[in-house]
Amino acid sequence: MDNKLLSNMILSTIISIGLMACGDQGKYGRFQTVILTPCERHDGTPPIVNGAECGTLSVPLDPQAANGEQINLAIKRWPAISSVAEPDPVFIIAGGPGQSAIDVSDRLLPVFFNLRKKRDIVFVDQRGTGQSSSLHCELKHNLSLAQLSTDSEAQTLAELKQCAAQHQTLAPFMLTDYAVADLDSVRSALGYTQVNVWGGSYGTRVALRYMAQYPKAVRSAVLDGLAPPDMSVPYSLGAGANQALATVSDECLARHDCAARYGNIEAHAKKLGQQLLAEPVSLTIDNPLTGEPETILLDANKFSALVRMALYDRIMSRLLPYTIHAAAGGNFEPVAALVSQFLGDDSQLNIAMGMHLSIMCNEDAGVSPKPQQENFLGVDLAKILLQACEFWPEARVAENYYNPVSANVPVLLLSGTADPVTPPKRGNEVAQHLPNATHLVAVGAHHGVTLQTCAGSVVTEFIRDLTVSERSRGCIESMVPMPAFLHGGADA
Repeated sequence: MDNKLLSNMILSTIISIGLMACGDQGKYGRFQTVILTPCERHDGTPPIVNGAECGTLSVPLDPQAANGEQINLAIKRWPAISSVAEPDPVFIIAGGPGQSAIDVSDRLLPVFFNLRKKRDIVFVDQRGTGQSSSLHCELKHNLSLAQLSTDSEAQTLAELKQCAAQHQTLAPFMLTDYAVADLDSVRSALGYTQVNVWGGSYGTRVALRYMAQYPKAVRSAVLDGLAPPDMSVPYSLGAGANQALATVSDECLARHDCAARYGNIEAHAKKLGQQLLAEPVSLTIDNPLTGEPETILLDANKFSALVRMALYDRIMSRLLPYTIHAAAGGNFEPVAALVSQFLGDDSQLNIAMGMHLSIMCNEDAGVSPKPQQENFLGVDLAKILLQACEFWPEARVAENYYNPVSANVPVLLLSGTADPVTPPKRGNEVAQHLPNATHLVAVGAHHGVTLQTCAGSVVTEFIRDLTVSERSRGCIESMVPMPAFLHGGADA
């Protein structure tokens, strides 16, 4: 394609978007336009998705001060392949909270490829994440992974205090309802009348609030791993992890070969947690980032975090019976291998921890009554987070924020039985208030059903037809638990 033709195409996109935006002033009461141009990757290479477009939209930091400080929302769009596209795109809402939708977009290509044939797919970095005024915290130990031990708690809290001071002006404006208003401003500026929304994990909360505040703008919604506004994640961490571990352990006990090889995995893990509380173990691993040997202290904190993170993943969970059983017998090499998995680049979730804490410390901390906390393998999983909330900047949450969301739009809810953070009961609670909702529970899934086996086709069919077929139900029901890895060595 020659430069002149490319320039004309870009100019045509800019003009058409600007004209469409003139029909709606959006949330902030002023005409807005978005300039989308061909995306470039950070390394200068072309984007993975052909035709991907990127741009920014300026919105007020404080909606009550429209002429005050502005922030830029980063937007990425995969235009529909068909020349006769449907008018309603799919908006992708990432989880975390604190995850960048644009960062995870390429991973979602296989799932949304068929939808893109007829619909635009739009990714917006929520304010406080990614390229949208990210509230990044400089932490030596990443709280999202399994790198935090007891001896690093004081240092991490000191680093979070510095982060709170750095972001004290922005942090109070990084709540879900501000993001919801931003999302509708993007919809308006791009000229869409209605959108379909897909949200995963915390993204389901954003989608629910969007449905509540802008019901006419939503054609359909797919919510994967429900985290509704009235769910207090920090206080639920232990209970969710305990339930997921019990599920994996019961699956092993239900299989003769697994039960005979490994016994009661849940009991082994609890006993091991108590042992590590009393006497941590030093492990030597090859750091996957540097290739150099590294000695780490495996204490109860790190062990519980490792097991919990493994429970998020359907394939990783297959290794838990072998790993826990081996460690209970004194062989920690499989545990060291698991640590290496969570130190690699592919496991980095790139969570904007400042935005994460703004949500957890204001929205989740305001849930009443708060669920009773449970320890997981002898450890309070929320300890550091709740200590950080004592000094994190406060923000006001809307009075109706925790009310159940009721909407008449078609909604597909997806849950995994062994999900350690957003279990199926959350989906059941949400479904009670959505008359056109269908809740499908995948017995063999963990956190995030959409990316598993044939679930992508279920999402495609639902957004296309606004209904759930028997074929789709069969797809989710066929997602049975994967058998545990059976090791034949002496340590088994």
